[in-house]
Amino acid sequence: MTLYLRSHHTMTVATVGPVPGETGAGRSLPHAATVFYAVDDDLRLIFLSKPTSTHGLHIGVEAPVAVTVAAHYDDWQLIQGVQLWGVARLLRGKEKAIALAVYLRRFPFVRELMKQPQLVGLFREIGVYRMDPQRVAFTDNSTGVFGRQVLELVIQ
Repeated sequence: MTLYLRSHHTMTVATVGPVPGETGAGRSLPHAATVFYAVDDDLRLIFLSKPTSTHGLHIGVEAPVAVTVAAHYDDWQLIQGVQLWGVARLLRGKEKAIALAVYLRRFPFVRELMKQPQLVGLFREIGVYRMDPQRVAFTDNSTGVFGRQVLELVIQ
């Protein structure tokens, strides 16, 4: 599963939160967004996003999320993918710097984007998030119909 996560680069992060633009205790809205991610040594997923995006607003400083990582398959018997459930956090300080370094090692082109004068303002607004998984499921249909392993992780 770790190899699978490291061999892919996009994930879909699912959140639930208030409907953008509504105030008070209104309706909740599920939301899904596809983002690039990097994996740190502790199997935590690092991603960048605007805190003002719908999923950024849903996460706030910290919130439960679900994540999927999968490629496109034409044959259902070849389907593989990872589902993760846990907590996403908007990082600050040293944690942010460490996570950003992991992300930039995985995606060096982002460092070059950060240097472009027209994008400096955008990158000042970008949040660095870390998804700490608590439960992970690996689907592998090559092992049989709906082949699946679920792993409960111990939070430290």
